[in-house]
Formats: sequence, C-alpha cells, structure tokens
Amino acid sequence: MNNENKLPIGEEFIQRKVLTKKDVRIVLNYQEEHPELKFGEIVDVLDMCDKKDLLEVLSSNLEVKSAIIDRKLSVNPLNFLPSDIIITYRALPFDKVGDTVYVAFANPQDKETVEYVRKLIQNEGYKIEVYITLYTTIMAHIEKIKNSKQVRMCFSDSRQEPEVKEEDIGKTILEDIRNKMKKE
Repeated sequence: MNNENKLPIGEEFIQRKVLTKKDVRIVLNYQEEHPELKFGEIVDVLDMCDKKDLLEVLSSNLEVKSAIIDRKLSVNPLNFLPSDIIITYRALPFDKVGDTVYVAFANPQDKETVEYVRKLIQNEGYKIEVYITLYTTIMAHIEKIKNSKQVRMCFSDSRQEPEVKEEDIGKTILEDIRNKMKKE
C-alpha cells in the first residue's frame, strides 16, 4: 500500500470496527500527554480491543508481519542480542529457523533501530525477519530479562541463563504502566 493512500491509524481502527470514535479520542488525548507512546501501544496497554485485531490493524498499517508471542519463547533472546539492546530498542528475538532469526519489535517503523538490530544479528551469521508484536508482550519479556540478568549476576561463573518463572517476576513494568494510567 502506498503511503498516500493510508488512513491515519485511528481511522483505520474505526473503519475496521476495532475501535469507536470515542475510543480513538481517548487514545489521542492520552497520547498528547504521553507522546513517547505510539497509538497502538496505548490501545494495547489500555486493553481496548482484542489483541489479534490490534495486531492485524498494526501489521496492515505498517506493512510488516505480526506475531503473537507466548510467555515461553522457543529461543533465548540473549543468545542473539545483548540484554541492553533488547531493553533499549524493544527488539525481541523470539524464534529461529535455520539461519533466520525472527525478531519482534514494538515499533518496526523505527528504520534506524531495525537496521541496527539487523546488523547485529547478521554479524552473528544470521538473517533476520522483522515482525511487530504487542507492546505489552515486549515489556513483559524485558521484565523477565531484567530479572534474569540480576539473577545471573549472582552466579557469574555460569554461562547458562537461569530459568525465571512467571511467579518470580512480581510487579511488572506493565502493572506499573497500567496503574499509572488508571491514576491519570
């Protein structure tokens, strides 16, 4: 699809009957106060629609494949990218087939970030396939990585990543964001 023919993201959500006009106004008002968050990220964090519908609209609008990623990844993302890169750029390696690593981004529109991550992955001898996933999914995995990094520091002689169980995570970044949004 040509950029000139694309609807604004809010209009696309309305046209597909995923959000109402009122919902879009809520998101846009919130985004004025929090310009660091993208439209889809706000919809995701506020849980305003079905996650599959959200990803379908974002994927179509951004012209990138989407992935719903489980809590348990089929690969350890730290085998492909350093934790600081995953955290900073919200880029999550989530699968590998042959010499191709599948990397989900919260914002695949950021071409510089995608290209930087692509070069890092290629330097390790892999190809990359870019996906978009839910902001909340990326943030939940980032929380796990932060916690596993803290655990790993205690066992610095071990090269293997420790298993971090969901119940060990405690309060997540997502809970902090949702609580903050509720207060405002």
